Amino acid sequence: MAGYTHRERVLAAFSHEEPDRIPIDLMGNASMLLDDTYLRLRDHLGLAPIPPVRSGTTANYYDERILQELDVDFRRIFLKKNPGNKVVQHDENSFTDIWGIRYERFGTLVNITEYPLAGAAGIKDIESYHWPSAAEMFTADGLADHAGKLYHETDYALVARNPLAGGFLEHSCNLMGMETFLLMMGAEPDIAKMLISKLLKIYKDVYTIFLDAVGPFVHMVEVSDDLGSHENMIISPVMYREFIKPAEAELYELIHRKAPNAKLFHHTDGAVFDILPDLIEVGVDVLNPVQTSSRGMAGNRLKQNFGRSLVFHGAVESVNQRASVDQVVAEVKNRIDVLAPGGGYVLGPCNHMMDVAPEAIIAMYAAAREYGRYK
Repeated sequence: MAGYTHRERVLAAFSHEEPDRIPIDLMGNASMLLDDTYLRLRDHLGLAPIPPVRSGTTANYYDERILQELDVDFRRIFLKKNPGNKVVQHDENSFTDIWGIRYERFGTLVNITEYPLAGAAGIKDIESYHWPSAAEMFTADGLADHAGKLYHETDYALVARNPLAGGFLEHSCNLMGMETFLLMMGAEPDIAKMLISKLLKIYKDVYTIFLDAVGPFVHMVEVSDDLGSHENMIISPVMYREFIKPAEAELYELIHRKAPNAKLFHHTDGAVFDILPDLIEVGVDVLNPVQTSSRGMAGNRLKQNFGRSLVFHGAVESVNQRASVDQVVAEVKNRIDVLAPGGGYVLGPCNHMMDVAPEAIIAMYAAAREYGRYK
């Protein structure tokens, strides 16, 4: 089993085979370091400052030097923002994005304070809203050359980084307000479906721009939509299948067609065990973040029922401000014991690292590299 490159290690795990060790990941969808955590880790490692890759969020840095230090097996390719895709800055902590959604920063979090479709009362209100086009938001200029260079000159598994904040359920709630949209699904389903259809058109256009450039080179494509809470799904499986699943099926078919050698990574928090067969049916290959503390999501149950159909990605939940190095290492070992046998597991944080000590992060990855070796 010696002699695996990073890419070979990932592809073996994706094929439910056991390479030399489990692959490890960081700085992808929902596994970024929030800025304060990143800056502490950067300084702890003695690294010089670099500019952020994005702004307007609380996790703005992507640092190749840290990925090298931790021996991470993946590298992300980011779809570029169109220069005209600017936010309207109201004050130091408040801004409105191209979708018309207003955000305000509260400490380490950014919350929505204005929902542009909150007052929508009919189909006409959805139709007349100024929907941003994919070309207004993004450009793939230069990305094909960049992706080709990474593919041919490095041995990393390459990932098309999720370019959109939230999927069909999450973004609909961001536009309309969660309570309003969930009530709309029950009381005015035609309006809810119209909103989702508008998003689907834009999402397909965005991924077309992205994957026409990088599709031949990537090994994984990220999508995201939080469908679960800690105890239950946010909507029932019945409503998921009526409203969300058809749009997922159409988008994910396009992604698989444009990136035929890539696995499709779906981020969803929470208790989603009941719809995992549906996610597999629409083309999901990699499940993230695998919140084993959520109801029904125990690691051994997931592995037993879906261990040959899904790759599990993430699952380390204890990396937070209260976790000791010993606690983090113990959880890493537990997740490896349960999820790694037979391949099909990529270790990473269960979500963005909000306030984590550098020592805990370094210990997490050191334990994964050492304990995660297949015998």
